[in-house]
Amino acid sequence: MLKKLYDNFEEIAGGVLFIGMFLVLVAQTSARQGFSAPLVWSEELSKLIFIYVAYFGVISCIKDNSHVSIDIFVKKLPEKAQKWVYIFNQLLILAALVLIFIISIPIVERQATLNIITLQISYMYMYIALPVLTLFMIFRLVERIVNEWRRGKTREVE
Repeated sequence: MLKKLYDNFEEIAGGVLFIGMFLVLVAQTSARQGFSAPLVWSEELSKLIFIYVAYFGVISCIKDNSHVSIDIFVKKLPEKAQKWVYIFNQLLILAALVLIFIISIPIVERQATLNIITLQISYMYMYIALPVLTLFMIFRLVERIVNEWRRGKTREVE
């Protein structure tokens, strides 16, 4: 049970958050159209939830290596070269994620003092998704690379 939860955490969390966002938007639409009384907080809350949903989607794609890639030129290379291009690409993605994490820390610190007016919470809750979920992306990427290395599958060019 715990392994299943661990293996599908991104999909579960993203799905639950998506349903939450959907319910907030339905409540907003119903209040505006049915009762002529819009919920002023619903737009900001749905935006906040959408950010987390999107990040969980990216983490899921990193975990499964299902993100979009253009490999027409890579497929024309010899198999050994394809392997090295794949490894280089994974290391490049890892380096970009580490850089995003480092850059995001001061951004979160600057936003911590500002408030989302309609929700009466700090913008930090919106911006904290960047470093926290980037760390989660790094973790899933390293986990996938290690698993592929152990299986002897160091390239995933299809």
